Amino acid sequence: MNTCIECGTEFAGRSNQKFCSMKCKNAYHNRHNKAKEAKVIRINKILHKNWTTLHRLYEVYRSSPISMDIAKAHGFNHDFFTHVHHSPIGEKYTMAYDIGFKHHIDNQIQIIVSHD
Repeated sequence: MNTCIECGTEFAGRSNQKFCSMKCKNAYHNRHNKAKEAKVIRINKILHKNWTTLHRLYEVYRSSPISMDIAKAHGFNHDFFTHVHHSPIGEKYTMAYDIGFKHHIDNQIQIIVSHD
């Protein structure tokens, strides 16, 4: 007899079988993966907020330099981004999916949209 590692029920089956049913197997794995998935979900929410904020600011300011403080006031978190893009002329853009920014002097940024 085996004992289910999820619910503790004894059951007959292969000697290496750990669960009495698919329900217990799914419950066990869902509980154990929840912490890892919660972290990914939290990061994706921040990335989506950054993407939305940059798009909204771009609609207003286009490519004019704006203060990073304005972006932060709208909920932008510059610590979270998807990748760094280097333009052909050597400029470095911090990207959130298809939109990003480059730093200017005096805590200002210029927003760009990738048209790939």
